[in-house]
Amino acid sequence: MSRFLFYPHVRGAISRLPEHYKRRYLKSRLSPPIKYIQESTEPWKRAASDNALHPSEAFEVAPNVLFPEESQRALWGGEGIVRGFIELRRTHTRCPKTWGPDLRQHMFYSEILERWMTILVSVTALKQIENLKGIDNYILETPENELSSRLAMYMKREMLLRISSDEFQRGNPDLVKKYSKFAIPREEAEWVGLSLEEAIKKQLKLEHEQARIEAETPKKYIYAQALLEQLERPTESTSESIPDEPEQKPGLTSSIRQSIGRFFQGSKSKNI
Repeated sequence: MSRFLFYPHVRGAISRLPEHYKRRYLKSRLSPPIKYIQESTEPWKRAASDNALHPSEAFEVAPNVLFPEESQRALWGGEGIVRGFIELRRTHTRCPKTWGPDLRQHMFYSEILERWMTILVSVTALKQIENLKGIDNYILETPENELSSRLAMYMKREMLLRISSDEFQRGNPDLVKKYSKFAIPREEAEWVGLSLEEAIKKQLKLEHEQARIEAETPKKYIYAQALLEQLERPTESTSESIPDEPEQKPGLTSSIRQSIGRFFQGSKSKNI
């Protein structure tokens, strides 16, 4: 974990992150489901290591999978490095062994991004791409916790931004109809696939730009606009009937607007 996340000003920025990013981030941290373990009807099973009986539930546990840095620049289809033991036939001794995915280099064409890409993929990921009829459907339909790749999340963000762009919607009506179920607002697509550190830096940058814009705007215009919005907004106190309080005249708000306009702009005919 980066030391950046332990800075005091960063902890407050985490709570100010967009809600849609928080939901996506929590879903991406979930462990992927176990798809290769079949339910057993036998209540007990015999272990190969000590030939002892154990409950069947003890064997339905996912192995500890390691995802090296190389897997983040490829598409492994959720596979990783698994460490375990094998038993030799002659001596019946246990020896450590490491299993890894079968990797191959292939070229893929993306309809959304409109370019060819040479990507290192595993055989499992290649089968999933063929079943979903293209790399676009594979990237968009596969959950983030099953992709387990920074490259895949970067491609998903680029695809969603491309789908939400006006140029893509005007020039590709067939593709817009085909991938309409994946369309999300552009403001939300910009946050897809960002790590926690990248999202915090993006949030701090947006807040800094907003503070700079507010600093360049004279305070009198900001306070005047806030006052007008407060006067035009109906409150609970005004909606309640108070017998002793006189009723507000309908032209009172407009007169206040004219007064504020004369005060700030120096003209009786201009309003804010």
